[in-house]
Amino acid sequence: MLFDPEAHAISLVGQPESVLTLSAPAVRLLQEFIRHKGHDLSREELITRVWEEYGFTPSGNNLNKAVSELRKGFQSLGEHHNFIVTIPRYGFRFVADVICQPAQTVHPAEPQPHSAVAPSEAKRQRISLKWGAAAAVLLASALGLGLLFNQQQKIAIPMTPKPVGQKIAGCSIWLINDHGRPLVLSKLAVLLEANNVACAREAYNIYYFSARFNLAAADEVFIGACPVNKTSLCKTIRYKSGAEK
Repeated sequence: MLFDPEAHAISLVGQPESVLTLSAPAVRLLQEFIRHKGHDLSREELITRVWEEYGFTPSGNNLNKAVSELRKGFQSLGEHHNFIVTIPRYGFRFVADVICQPAQTVHPAEPQPHSAVAPSEAKRQRISLKWGAAAAVLLASALGLGLLFNQQQKIAIPMTPKPVGQKIAGCSIWLINDHGRPLVLSKLAVLLEANNVACAREAYNIYYFSARFNLAAADEVFIGACPVNKTSLCKTIRYKSGAEK
């Protein structure tokens, strides 16, 4: 998994449409876990470092909520390994393998639409780390990346989404990959409407990625819906099996 603290987001490596936005406390807590991975951290020191030092009221309940948010975020991305281990009557230990890499600036060949909104609060929440503005990559055990690779299927994600000529009402469509099969906009429109993405009422940029896994004989579709006006967060839609039928 990929953790981008500047964007307050976690996602699957190579799948930008899977991005999940974290709350500011969860981001600070995950950064604290990363800095001290493999070490036992008491509840008191986590509450102090993540809340009290930032001027927020320290609360054990807030710590429990942030830990739960991180665990649910990992699980929703398909990672069921328990990276955040509870130390009874003490605190927590973060056991994921972590590597850090400098943030890279991508210059696309053509202007690209907005794909994610980083909260303006992010600047205030930055932590002074030795690796500066870096993105931490969480290498989730074999199970984590196995979500992609254990299917014996190679999936290539291009850097530049491909625009689709037609729109769905006010929604523009962008293909993340070319799966070799036509995209049926009428069926996509129904799927968007079922997930409360109302193109008739609000303009979105829709990012579409699909893959067929031979082992499971099923299709898997990921859709990222990002409001053009940038007042709301992006929504990720995952649809399994029979999406093209």
